[in-house]
Amino acid sequence: MSSRRDNALARIQSRGITSASLTDLVTVGFARREEDVEGSEPDAQRLVSQFGKVGRFADLAASDLKAFGLDGYENLRCLALVELGRRAANAGSGEKEKIETPADAVELLKRDYKGVKKEYFVAILLDAKNAVMRVAEIHVGTLTMSPVGPREVFREAVRDGASSIIVAHNHPSGDPTPSPEDRVVTEKLKQIGELLDIPVLDHLVIGERYAMSAMTGNRVGR
Repeated sequence: MSSRRDNALARIQSRGITSASLTDLVTVGFARREEDVEGSEPDAQRLVSQFGKVGRFADLAASDLKAFGLDGYENLRCLALVELGRRAANAGSGEKEKIETPADAVELLKRDYKGVKKEYFVAILLDAKNAVMRVAEIHVGTLTMSPVGPREVFREAVRDGASSIIVAHNHPSGDPTPSPEDRVVTEKLKQIGELLDIPVLDHLVIGERYAMSAMTGNRVGR
């Protein structure tokens, strides 16, 4: 068994909370008791590997915490703290970034999704002034209508009170040409958005050098 000075709790106590690694924060944050910290570290490492970076923990679900033995009230309490952190970060982020053209959306998304090896389907949630509320990751993997359904997309928009959305995904191949499946998903989401009064402004496909709109077929950005 590891000595106390080697575990996540000891490292945080020694270095300070602001210097802690993401894995150590997850380990201590989701361990039920102090004596569970060492046993929770492998689960924390898997969770960090799954989400990739801290910004994606905003999409944490109750099922993600079951490995830590959290259920019922404990599970809800942890999710409430994650949500509190997300709102605090948004409140302190200063002036929100505005999306005035499809090219603005492409520039925003290229920061995280250009050149990545997996296919990410995301939704940019916009307020009434077209300011970015957040970028919600909906699905990781091949785009089909089965995993990328209206419920998953619009649940995020409804929860945050978005006025409109821009959906997007990347093509790991680097070629942003929309596929027939891309166009099917686009049309379905557009119809549902009209019914919910949360219009889908565009569906962007991010490639290596530029992007294309699955809604219009036009090239976007450079």
